[in-house]
Amino acid sequence: MPAIKKGLVSMAKAQRPPSATKKVLAPVTPNWLQLSRDDKFTDHRPLWGEVRTKGWMPSSMGDPCDRKTILGMFGYRGDPISVKLRRIFDMGKAIEKIWQAEFESMGILLGKNVRFAHPNNPVISGEYDVMVRHPYEPGRRMIGEIKSINDNGFKKLPPVSLNSADNIVALMSVKDGYVGARFRKYMYQLQAYLYFVEGVEEGFLLFDNKNSQDYKLYPVSLDPDIIVPETQRLVRLEEYRPKLVVPACTCDAKKSGLCTIHPDEDIPLDELKNLVTEV
Repeated sequence: MPAIKKGLVSMAKAQRPPSATKKVLAPVTPNWLQLSRDDKFTDHRPLWGEVRTKGWMPSSMGDPCDRKTILGMFGYRGDPISVKLRRIFDMGKAIEKIWQAEFESMGILLGKNVRFAHPNNPVISGEYDVMVRHPYEPGRRMIGEIKSINDNGFKKLPPVSLNSADNIVALMSVKDGYVGARFRKYMYQLQAYLYFVEGVEEGFLLFDNKNSQDYKLYPVSLDPDIIVPETQRLVRLEEYRPKLVVPACTCDAKKSGLCTIHPDEDIPLDELKNLVTEV
């Protein structure tokens, strides 16, 4: 009998209508901080900026598509930078400053955020994160690039080798689509610094895991087989700049972005801008 009574009570509870006094959670609304940050940092820049006059940037190297490579030179900004992505970039800069301060405390920092410019064809300019001297061999100078990375990307980093050639091959061979492409662009970027900055042919890529604070340091030396063909490609693309003409797409992504517009032919920059506006 107690068991039957218990079952009837349970059924009664199940059939009981919800209490009129039951709390209803209010919908989540943005707080004052979120609203303030959105108001301050939302990207309102136009899709197109000014044509870059200082030449190529090392960070523009490594993209296999001629069209995508030159679009940045022509002022194309792409999708607006979200407030969250902006904060991710800012955190990356903060991590960079932490490492710069540590190198300075160790007494090996020779320069930070160092600007350089190469005036000849291809005209190229940029800024590398640090130049340091080797702590145990003071005569060795190294250019370093510091990259913050999340845990997912950090796990895809290959093992570190003391041999530069092994590190280059390993980082350039990561198969993961987006992450692998980033690693390759970082390598081209560092190789450009080692190629164009006189007297320094040794450097490193330092990856900092922003989730765990672990890090990996990859020693890298100048490899002409990587950087020379890329500089030759920039020389070829340089011919498009004074003509203000965008070259045909040379990658496999002809179904995305501006590569969907007349992908197999060169197109005047103004015509491309008008077509993008129409879309």
